Amino acid sequence: MSATQLFYRVTLQRSTIGLPEKTKAYARAMGLTRLHKSVLLPVSPNSAGNILELKELVAVENVAVPKGLSPKQAIKNLNAARKPFDGFKVVGDAIKAKPWA
Repeated sequence: MSATQLFYRVTLQRSTIGLPEKTKAYARAMGLTRLHKSVLLPVSPNSAGNILELKELVAVENVAVPKGLSPKQAIKNLNAARKPFDGFKVVGDAIKAKPWA
């Protein structure tokens, strides 16, 4: 038994403005409500069929998520991993320490 679950990470890359209502409904059903939003969908024939309906609008990656981690938490972890390092680290508060007093 594997310690990970497979998901499709689907990101809406293009807008649904001006497209048929059926296409917009597929995007809403998948949870893609705005541009560059990512959702994790389980690897299944139903998910694959929904992705095919929006194939020109979305980017798809296969993602392995550890068992026990919810898809919502996994998205937060993936987004946090992409953020760059700030370049500095706050060590303490000089005003509260009052080195001059």
